[in-house]
Amino acid sequence: MIGSMLSVVAMSLFKIPVHQPGRVMPFVRASVGTMLGASVTLGVLQSLTDLWPSFVFMAAVMLLGGFVNYQLLHRSFSFGKSESALCSVPGGIAEMILLSETTGGEQWRVAIVHAVRIALAILLIPILIGFITENEIVRGGGPVLPDMKWGDAFWFVICIAAGLLSQKLKFIPARIVLVPMLVCSVLHVTGVTNFVVPTQLSNVVQIFIGINVGGRFAGVSTKLLMQVMLAAACIVMVQICFAFGSAIVGAGILNADPITLALAYSPGGLAEMSMIAIAFGQEVAIVGFHHIARVLGALFTAPLILKSLTRRP
Repeated sequence: MIGSMLSVVAMSLFKIPVHQPGRVMPFVRASVGTMLGASVTLGVLQSLTDLWPSFVFMAAVMLLGGFVNYQLLHRSFSFGKSESALCSVPGGIAEMILLSETTGGEQWRVAIVHAVRIALAILLIPILIGFITENEIVRGGGPVLPDMKWGDAFWFVICIAAGLLSQKLKFIPARIVLVPMLVCSVLHVTGVTNFVVPTQLSNVVQIFIGINVGGRFAGVSTKLLMQVMLAAACIVMVQICFAFGSAIVGAGILNADPITLALAYSPGGLAEMSMIAIAFGQEVAIVGFHHIARVLGALFTAPLILKSLTRRP
């Protein structure tokens, strides 16, 4: 994921034509949702009831970090109020960009800041994880998983199809990931299938996610990128510091794994953090549920924040 992302960013900065793999990404995101669902068991679902303080903890961290970043962008980098708010909310990048259209702000700033947020999260979080654990972490594609049988492949395709069909359900946020995750979870919990996504497919998914993140920088000049890079780097560092600090504190209070909490609280995207969790062999479902809650919280709160700041619906 990191290699493909950096390659595409480098090509775009050297004016080599690059594009986001738009036609492939729905299948990639649905595959991520299926991977999340395949990690859901009855034990994981039962543990979620014990982790509700973690979700409350994450919400408090989001609000505090968002407030600090809003003040930082608005006062130190002269961002407009709406732009500062949308750049400070670690929600889905597509949703935040769409919301910026309704405020009349500079949409490119919001897009670049969130693209930098995800890119830096992918680069830094695997490195920083090494500082909060004494366990030896094998970097790479994660554990080697068994090949998929024909019956498993059938159910895998069903989950992907459910995600693709869900794109018409506009009222469901992150539906391309959430719906296949729910379908796959039900299939696994009820014992219909117990497939795992093989390592080879996981690697392909990571490559396309990296290409997609890197492709967001296509057409952006070096000068324009540098104008917002510093601001984006500052807010990402604030978010990461809050995430890792709260993960260390929360691990002691909640008796949970600090690596899992660090990935759950980190400011990266749902798909990206889920893939990193898979590569590190962490509780992928718990990380995924936290990020779904984060995206949902951002989608519900961002419009209310914008309305209070801009005095317009």
